[in-house]
Amino acid sequence: MKKSKDWRISLPNNEFGDFQTPLPLARQVLGALGRDREWQRILEPTCGLGNFLRASKESFPQAETIGIEVQSDYVLQSKTVSEVLECNIFDLNLARDIRWERDDSPLLVIGNPPWVTNSQLTVLGSENKPIKENIRNLRGMDAMTGASNFDIAEYIWLKLIAELMGQNPTISMLCKTQVARNVLSFCADNEWPIKRSTIHHIDAKRWFGAMVDACLFTVEVGEGEKNYTCEIYEALDESSSPRRMGVIEGRLVADIDAYERSRYADGVCPMEWRQGVKHDAARVMELREDNGPVTKEGEKVHVEEDYLFPLLKSTDVFRGRVTSLSKWMVVPQRGLSDDTALLAAKAPQLWAYLNENAEVLDGRKSSIYRARPRFCIFGLGDYTFSPYKVAISGLHKSLEFRAIGPINGKPVVFDDTCYILSFADGIECAVVAALLSSEPATQLLASMVFTDAKRPVTKKLLQRVDLNALIREIHQEVLVGSSLKMCQTLQLECSREDVLAGILKLQTAWSSSVSPQREFSFSAVTAEALF
Repeated sequence: MKKSKDWRISLPNNEFGDFQTPLPLARQVLGALGRDREWQRILEPTCGLGNFLRASKESFPQAETIGIEVQSDYVLQSKTVSEVLECNIFDLNLARDIRWERDDSPLLVIGNPPWVTNSQLTVLGSENKPIKENIRNLRGMDAMTGASNFDIAEYIWLKLIAELMGQNPTISMLCKTQVARNVLSFCADNEWPIKRSTIHHIDAKRWFGAMVDACLFTVEVGEGEKNYTCEIYEALDESSSPRRMGVIEGRLVADIDAYERSRYADGVCPMEWRQGVKHDAARVMELREDNGPVTKEGEKVHVEEDYLFPLLKSTDVFRGRVTSLSKWMVVPQRGLSDDTALLAAKAPQLWAYLNENAEVLDGRKSSIYRARPRFCIFGLGDYTFSPYKVAISGLHKSLEFRAIGPINGKPVVFDDTCYILSFADGIECAVVAALLSSEPATQLLASMVFTDAKRPVTKKLLQRVDLNALIREIHQEVLVGSSLKMCQTLQLECSREDVLAGILKLQTAWSSSVSPQREFSFSAVTAEALF
């Protein structure tokens, strides 16, 4: 096994993300867990005011209860109902350092760990940030552009499971639903001993004033058959589960039952999905069309036409506003390594414009711009300038694929909230758009998309759609008809025979391509290697 880096973090006196659980909600959580098990030991990590300890004493008066809390004011209050250890949870080995009178009795871990991410701590200027690690072993660009962001609660969950798994605990805590999915995925990838898990949705706005999808996530840890499916309940008092999510063959699925009907198309896409252009300077690089490019304030911008391209953003793609010119993007490079200093001679108007806005461009904080040409942007390649594209918004819950051709004779570019496939041939673009808009593709994606995610659609998700499997499964006449409609959208004049030729060309290319190995978010590690 590959040994991981030390994940320990320091969070002294951190109030960010500190949502104190109201006592009525704590009582409802205990009710949802049921009273058919007599818990003899109850642990509340990051216990705050200790309301879970209070509710536990009411439901299980004979149980031994212990809290952990780092903030002294909270410790004074929670100690009135239970023993509380005043310390940072990450300074403890939970199996070794907590002394129980009955250390072999049933253990319930309950609570509400902080709802905050490492990047939020950075924005808030907190010095109590976790050690910045690429905890998911992401590739360089993904790690640099935000895919490596993680929630503090994930650390707490994984620490609890890793250090207490020998005691077969039930762990039941409030958290974001995204955290629950990440924890379940990690456990599945690393074959940790999960016997059962459930999610009960809660109204975070009502209880905490937070606009976030949250839940009570419960995991039973212990020996026996491992199970990485999770029953979903719409409320704490729901007794029947309408659906299950979980990990199937190493892949996270939002609706297992729906997934089973279309899983044949869950594989590897024979084409590579690309993200749109990233520049982190919309005020400078994105312009309105008003008898030529103008700034948001309406000021005319004069740059060479070769560096201006029609722009579509995620809402444009989602709403289908893809045929008329309303926005421009300034694109100073054709490739990531292009030396922008050459623009002084090649495109003096553009060079002057970029220098006029140097304060904004030079002030971009992302590390991806370091040691790169001045005024550089990302998400560039030959694909950026291909005439035809299939595009989808990454931000919308409803998936709408669009076939998009040139606007005003120029290839369209997209911002980094969109994902695209690029084509030199318009008919091939139309066929792929038809495949992705087909009923089998729609069913597959619906079963895999978590609509509560900040970005429901990701490159990782789209790369799972096996176009080759779809093109074999969909009836040819249905596909031809849908493709001809897409050709009309692209304003292409083509016949049924032209479309059939395009289908055959794609089938031939895809059948000869070698599918890459599936990638997982986390490398396999043991519990001992983590903590």
